[in-house]
Amino acid sequence: MTEKQIRIFCCAEPDILAVNKYLSEAEGLAELAAVLPMALPMALPAGGIAAETPNAVCIDESGVCIKPDWIEQRPAFVFPKRIPFTKNNFLGILFGLLGYEEKYSELLKDFPDWLLLFDAAQKIISGEEADVMLASLLKKDALSSPFENYAFNHNAAVALNYCRYENAVGREVIEAYYNAALELALEPEYKAYTLKYYIAFLMDNNLASQAREKLDLHAPESLAAYPKFSLERIRQQAVLRTTSFPVDATLLTEAKERLRETLHFFESRGHKIMAGLLCADVAAAANICHNHAEALEYISKAISYFKNEGQEEMAAQAQLASGRLWHERAQNGHPQFRRNALESYQEALKVFTRNEAPQVFADIHHQLGIIYAELPDDPKKQRLWATAAASSFTEALNYYNKEERPYGYGMVCCSFANACSKFPEGVESEALEKALWLYNEALTVRPASSFPVERAVTLLNYLEISWKAGNPEKGFNMERYNDMLQKANEIKTLTKDEPLLREAGKHLELLEELGNKSGQRAVAEFRGGQTQSSG
Repeated sequence: MTEKQIRIFCCAEPDILAVNKYLSEAEGLAELAAVLPMALPMALPAGGIAAETPNAVCIDESGVCIKPDWIEQRPAFVFPKRIPFTKNNFLGILFGLLGYEEKYSELLKDFPDWLLLFDAAQKIISGEEADVMLASLLKKDALSSPFENYAFNHNAAVALNYCRYENAVGREVIEAYYNAALELALEPEYKAYTLKYYIAFLMDNNLASQAREKLDLHAPESLAAYPKFSLERIRQQAVLRTTSFPVDATLLTEAKERLRETLHFFESRGHKIMAGLLCADVAAAANICHNHAEALEYISKAISYFKNEGQEEMAAQAQLASGRLWHERAQNGHPQFRRNALESYQEALKVFTRNEAPQVFADIHHQLGIIYAELPDDPKKQRLWATAAASSFTEALNYYNKEERPYGYGMVCCSFANACSKFPEGVESEALEKALWLYNEALTVRPASSFPVERAVTLLNYLEISWKAGNPEKGFNMERYNDMLQKANEIKTLTKDEPLLREAGKHLELLEELGNKSGQRAVAEFRGGQTQSSG
């Protein structure tokens, strides 16, 4: 990476000399920090204002302070306004930002508020339990200034939101802290900083409509460049999350263009990781607008940014998005793109392994199973793909088991059953019987009381395969007939959806004819015109 991790801004020449001296005496720090005058117009990407610049440590006659980080390189705590500019304090802050716990703990031992925030940041980064730290943070009661009161509420919200702790706190508690911080924030920059993370919290809790309302109510009208574009990004993410059908093409096009403007801002200032995240946002907007080629172009750019910056997990996440986009194109009339989807998912598997990310690993194999079963090829190769599909579905079911994850179990069972019905003859002598068994398994975790529509669709798929499944060479399979009759009648009790009821009615008519021993021809015609429902 060419970008410096920390930028240090000094008002006075003596401070610049002191900073350079301190950096030279601490091994390795000089390579990670850029030292700049506070108001050198062309030196700063944002036009010479240190307050706008991410990773900013500012030094003036009042002391040292840390400005908010707008490119998400550290947990979003708000630090106290100032501490005196001394060698220990200055180096302690730098080591705190870099996560060197042993060094900052010693150097900042006289400033417990700073220590507590750096410790909290390390808990978030490491994923360690933070109960003791949270108790210390939340018990603070000596708030001597309006800014301290604001910072306390903001930091409490962030800590409760992002730290891992033993006893869960309700959403309402976290919202209360975020709302208090918004009301107490006197400076637009800090108000915007709290608002950004509050909006992210709401969207993480599937409250995108509420997030847009909060943005409309609280967003400051006049902001510097970094806060402005950071809020713009999250605003358009909320717009995309609240998109409903029929799609408002004008609104979506505007959202995409604003995301592209925001991308250009961060790209032009060399923030490559943030640029990668925004490329993924633009790709999502383009996909909703049904511009799949543009979506694939931007997700490819995101992958390149993340790989070039050594962000393997981010690159793998983008590969997942790429796999979904390629598969969607394949399902919309371009079957050749299934192989592109396979390549993207297989790249993601290099990072999301069974041991490191078991759920993502299972989800990828679920998708791989679906794609393998869809691959167009000659019969010999189709048999190989069918074997690969069965292997991937089995991997997915190792994680999504009936006891611990019943909903996922039913979902994978239905996908596996759909795939079995497409397997070429000879791959598995009892492929259709396997499909019926899998549909039945899905039905055990899709009770009528909780999942009536999903159950109805599963029953329809079961009936379709039942017509195709083998019967005794001679005679009438009464057991299968009664089973199908019971399932077709059950559908009528589950839903008022007309298409589903019509399909159930067709099955019942054919079963009645079959029961009267005159339905063989009708059955053949019905089977020839059926398509499988999505389970």
